[in-house]
Amino acid sequence: MEAFEKIFVDGVFVIAVNLTHSTIKEADEFRATIEEEINSGHTNLVIDISKCDYIDSTFFGAIIWALGELSDKGKKLKVVKQAISKEDIFTITNTLNVFDLYKIREDAIKSFE
Repeated sequence: MEAFEKIFVDGVFVIAVNLTHSTIKEADEFRATIEEEINSGHTNLVIDISKCDYIDSTFFGAIIWALGELSDKGKKLKVVKQAISKEDIFTITNTLNVFDLYKIREDAIKSFE
């Protein structure tokens, strides 16, 4: 299975992260994957990190970068994350209200309708 699975569903591009630990080692490839899809014109983007138990700050930075890039184009980014704990990167960085977070991928996709 690829680390970053690319799926196109109902006009929405999904990047599913198939890693339990997402770190600096994978961050450059992840950002390049996102950038490639944004530059290809895919502006409805869902990043599914539901399989990630741990995300480091560098990997999280790529998600923040994607949010900024899409926001500059008037588009949205949705993130799928099943559980948020007090140790979660979204909680630690106080960004829970910055992202559109969903527990289920299908709900994130439907939110673009």
